Amino acid sequence: MTNAVSTPSRSKALSGLAAILFAATSFATTAMAVTPEEIKAKGTATIGVQMDQFPWGFIDSKGGNDGFDIEIAKMIAKELGVEVKFERITGQNRIPLLVNGNVDFLVPSMTITEERAKVIQYVIPYSSNDITVWGKTDAAIKGNEDLSKYVIGVNRGSAFEPLLVKVAPKGTQIKRFDDDATTVQSLLSGQVDAILGSVTYGLVIKETGYDKQFERKYKVADNFQGMAVRKGDKELLAFLTDFITKHTADGSLDALYKKWIAVDRAKLPTELPGVDFTGKQ
Repeated sequence: MTNAVSTPSRSKALSGLAAILFAATSFATTAMAVTPEEIKAKGTATIGVQMDQFPWGFIDSKGGNDGFDIEIAKMIAKELGVEVKFERITGQNRIPLLVNGNVDFLVPSMTITEERAKVIQYVIPYSSNDITVWGKTDAAIKGNEDLSKYVIGVNRGSAFEPLLVKVAPKGTQIKRFDDDATTVQSLLSGQVDAILGSVTYGLVIKETGYDKQFERKYKVADNFQGMAVRKGDKELLAFLTDFITKHTADGSLDALYKKWIAVDRAKLPTELPGVDFTGKQ
């Protein structure tokens, strides 16, 4: 199995991440620490969430925020005894918004990576989003070695893109799209034979009535997701860690995951290589 399909594309993706981390770092010295008591005192928790990524966070037909992350954020605010204010985040702005103090913390369905952990403080994983290959039902794709026989689509700039470049055999034809929605649409419209991305792509495929023509081929990798606070926000880190631990034990996070993602929530780790969840490093 060879690694690189397109070295310039991989370098571009890594450069983009570096730019985001640099921008975040430039704000880090001015960010104020936030504790649960300070949030309670002001009466509002400003939480960064996605607003355009069904089923994680989206705007419903009535114009309100809904989704897996939204419900969790509301649970956290309720336990703090405060109102919740949602701040829209994107893959590009979420880290700067956090370290610059525009939000108190993130509930972002964000992949936990060593690079991001150098800038932000992750809480132990609360969710996962298996990285999956979806393809035409009649496409003979059983593993990474089969990808070179087909045209594969992926969301450019996502965590999925560098992984695809890494695992796909040399010569694999990769087409990149601007976001998850256009990536899924590329499969449904026949622009590509298969796509690599979120396990939740299956919800969109089923919702649009294409679940007979397209199917989940295989899991490529785990994709653990974490909430995040600023470096040094140890009390808030402890509060959110306790929240996840408590609601894992009582089954409420499992129930929400099953409700929104339609599969069982995986058993999540409390330790990952290169990532400090304790706030001591």
